[in-house]
Amino acid sequence: MIGAPDFWWRKRGGALLAPLGALYGAVVWMRLKAKGGGAGVPVICLGNPTVGGAGKTPAALAVAHLLLAAHERPFFLTRGYGGRLSGPVRVDPAFHHASDVGDEALLLARLAPTIVARDRVAGAKAARLGGASVIVMDDGFQNPSLAKNLTILMIDGGRRLTPRSPAPRRWS
Repeated sequence: MIGAPDFWWRKRGGALLAPLGALYGAVVWMRLKAKGGGAGVPVICLGNPTVGGAGKTPAALAVAHLLLAAHERPFFLTRGYGGRLSGPVRVDPAFHHASDVGDEALLLARLAPTIVARDRVAGAKAARLGGASVIVMDDGFQNPSLAKNLTILMIDGGRRLTPRSPAPRRWS
């Protein structure tokens, strides 16, 4: 998986980018304060604040397993990273390929109905109309267009948030 460049994590490695980072942070903060559209059903968002994998897809699958055990009807909502379709489209693993909807969407669709949509509000509407009792968003933390009832922030324990954060404790 492609992640953040190594120099970002070295001491003062990103110092030249700090002014740009502050500006970007202010813009993101304003976007995140915006009120998103409602889905009509509860929305659980698994997201991360950095580039690269932080375990969102395995966590989304675990949340969906819990919801299925509670007799809910979860639908996954994802952007379809790596796919060409902008949606909203309901993923059919027998018909769609990774080039259409992205590999994560195909993985999610093996467990529960999955909607790929760049427009998260339109995707949530498609999920609700398809029978969703709850929507599990695989990613979407930085996207304020859809109101979320619960956001779970995923942090890569190997990278941490800053280079000065203490290393994660290894249990043996």
